[in-house]
Amino acid sequence: MKDWTEEFSKYHDLANQERLNMTRNNGNQDWIQQYKKNIIDRKLDKQWHHKTRAWDRLEPEGKPYGYRTIHPEYQTYNYIQNNPYLTRPHAIDAAINNTLADAIMALEAKTQLDPHDAKAWEKLGLKQQENERDAAAITALEKAVSLDPTLLDAWMGLAVGYINEHCRMDSYNCLEQWIVNNQRYKSIVEEDLGAYYSEEEKRHDYITHLFLKAARTMPGEEMDADVQVGLGVLFNMSEEYDKAIDCFRAALISRPEDYQLWNKVGATLANSRDSVGAIEMYFNALQINPSFVRARYNIAISHMNLGQHKEAAEYLLSALALQQEAALSAGQAAGNIDAVNTSNVCGTSDSIWSSLRLLMYMISREDLAAECDHHNLDAFRSSFDF
Repeated sequence: MKDWTEEFSKYHDLANQERLNMTRNNGNQDWIQQYKKNIIDRKLDKQWHHKTRAWDRLEPEGKPYGYRTIHPEYQTYNYIQNNPYLTRPHAIDAAINNTLADAIMALEAKTQLDPHDAKAWEKLGLKQQENERDAAAITALEKAVSLDPTLLDAWMGLAVGYINEHCRMDSYNCLEQWIVNNQRYKSIVEEDLGAYYSEEEKRHDYITHLFLKAARTMPGEEMDADVQVGLGVLFNMSEEYDKAIDCFRAALISRPEDYQLWNKVGATLANSRDSVGAIEMYFNALQINPSFVRARYNIAISHMNLGQHKEAAEYLLSALALQQEAALSAGQAAGNIDAVNTSNVCGTSDSIWSSLRLLMYMISREDLAAECDHHNLDAFRSSFDF
């Protein structure tokens, strides 16, 4: 799970940052400090905006959805342009199992061809989350649960996505919906949906209580890994990192090949200021899935926190190179390489390029920082290995 982390929040979610009105004459350190301040201000503004939003009870298809904040920015999914799979629908199913870029393009086409396919929306949302695009992931996953509230992976994915977007109450709502729509656990719900929605601490305690109660119904070898993941998310939110790590490690017993879980352990260790331990966990994720963009990005941030700037740059660059190669592969697979827009397919590029730009200023490479504006990977090849 990307950065529930405070340490990642200094650099994460840069894709939506406005371009700063700074010049080289202001000095690198001033640029860096202003850059960080803008990120922190944006986070605080978003938290305040979240607290002051109206609350509403939504009932898609007559099914109680619980209280949640209204997020208009997540109501419309922005598709990539000129998607070649729209004219080659016979290639969609095979592409979903190929590279990340292939899968995203194919799933976008599938949801455009059939907007009522809840499972396609769920798969698209989870793939966008893996691709470090939480806003797109949330939009797709919201579509999925509005069509079919029983999609439990979508609810859990939404809980993670909303944490990444600093929307804690929405995350609680999604975790509650995971319990309510789970045939195994729905009977343990004690309060009306949205209980304590105006009191964050009580809301957190109540949802944690539900997941602990669910865990007690499936002890020992029958342990439900998804319940442990939910608890791990909740303990991260309350900054009880040792407990969160225990939960994720318990889930790994039954899902040792789950690279997303290894990434969650890494992010939790990063939250607890153990960057070295975090890197080890991210490596485990990459051993299972070497093209996992999020883990590469997270490794880079941990190296930045350790002052290992060269290593950080190389991981950022390798993530960008993977995205570029995946986009080209997607175009070839669809038989229309000219139609593929690399930046759109690999939607995390802006955030990674922004982090790379910051890093180049930190090491006094203004020349390479300027190349970030042009997304020029080749300019970095003589200085870094990737």
